[in-house]
Formats: sequence, structure tokens, C-alpha cells
Amino acid sequence: FWHIPKSGGTTLKRLYKCFGVSIAEKFGAHVQHHQNDTEIISFTPWPKYSRTTYINVDVSNKEGILHARDLGLVPSEKANIIITPLPEFALGTLFDESHKGRFLMLVRHPIERLVSLFYYLQVATWEKTYRPSWKNTTLLQWSKSHSKIWKNFLVKKIIGKDDFTEDEFLEMMETVRKYFVVGLMDEMEESVKRFNAVMKLNVNNNTAFEECMVEFFGNTDGSSEKKNSNEHPKVLEGSPEWDVLAELNSYDMRLYELILELFDTQKDI
Repeated sequence: FWHIPKSGGTTLKRLYKCFGVSIAEKFGAHVQHHQNDTEIISFTPWPKYSRTTYINVDVSNKEGILHARDLGLVPSEKANIIITPLPEFALGTLFDESHKGRFLMLVRHPIERLVSLFYYLQVATWEKTYRPSWKNTTLLQWSKSHSKIWKNFLVKKIIGKDDFTEDEFLEMMETVRKYFVVGLMDEMEESVKRFNAVMKLNVNNNTAFEECMVEFFGNTDGSSEKKNSNEHPKVLEGSPEWDVLAELNSYDMRLYELILELFDTQKDI
């Protein structure tokens, strides 16, 4: 699973921790000092308080992904889900012809994601990329200057480099069409159900799964509390801010159109 910032990835991680499935992500190598383990294990660090189950690796950076490969993460078949911010590197490093997988991605509209990022990093003191100075910047000013750092972020991450040709972009689009299972942040519950199906998780008549789904998505009456939600002003399509961001992120916008198409065609997955 590719964790895209400000696209519901943190909520999805919390949900799967609630489920108690085995997760390979950032913290598995660091909880209870598993950095120097020489084999892949799964462990539940706080069984009295949480069903969270980790795999003892850190796949949030290239060094950790290489270490996970050397330990045999994928061949061990101990991880239900691998969560990483480096899709291209993880895919090329961890999987091969003998050990194939499907890539899951939860996506938000590119403009909405960038606007959320702009407001979030003004207050997120816990983030390395915390930017309090942005509080003195209008969204339009930021869109014309600082936002260029995140220009076509999704496409660059999948291709694995900042500069790419139109042919490379079209090849990437075909890769997404063939190998990616997509979800939409605006359709989180449906997306999770599809991801569960791909991972062959046995969720039927499973009390733990049912409790977690209710906790995160609410009962049939719609009563639920949003997780990791940072309220902020919305930007309307056609506004100067929207138009600037859309022009700068034209490749991400084209990718998003494909993702909407795939979300429709994958409904029977």
C-alpha cells in the first residue's frame, strides 16, 4: 500500500491496526528494539491493549526496504499488508517474478490534497516539514511559489524520478492500469472493502473487523467521528488558486482521471 500524504493513509493504517492484521511499515523495526533481527517475525507488542501486529522491518526508507528484502519479507508471507511512501523503489526491490503482489493506493483529488497540505503544515508541529511561516502566506501566493515542490507528486513517485518524458508518463499510466488497485478517499469504506478482498482477509462474521468498521465509518445512522481530520477552507474549481494548482499539476490531474475510471471498473474486484 502506497501511503500518500494527506490522502487518508493515516486513517487506513489505524484501521488495519485495529483489525489486527500483520503490518510491515515504519515502526515494526523500532518497537521493542527489532532493528538488528536476522529473520522476519510478526509480533503484537501490547496484546492487553491493542490488536496491532507488526512485522519487524521499516519500509519507510530505501535502507529499510533493502534490509526487508535481505530478510525475505515477501517470501516469508508473514505480512498482510506492506505500507510504504516509496512505491517505485519498494515494488522493484521487494517483489519479483516468483513473488508477485498488487499495489494498493488510496487517492485524493490532487488539488484538494495540496490545499489540505498547505493548511496542515501550518499547524503540524510534529512534522519535519512543519511550516509556521505559511500562516502569513495566502493560498494563491503559496500556489504560485512554494507548491512547486509538490508539483506532480503522484506521478513522480510512481515513475521514481522528478524529470520524465511523455512516453514515460504513458508507460506509467499503463502500469497503474494493469497492476494497481485504487481507492478514493471520498469513498473510504468502499475502498477498504476492496482492499480487504484483494488481501483475502476473512472479514465475514468477524467481530473484531465489524467493531473496527463501525468505529471508523459509523453505524447505519451515519454516526461516526472523522479520524485525523484537519478542517480548513475549501477551494472552488475555477478559482485562481485552483487554476494555478491545476496547471502546475497537469500530469497528476491526468492520472487522477485514470484513477476515477479504474475505481469504476474495479467495483467487482
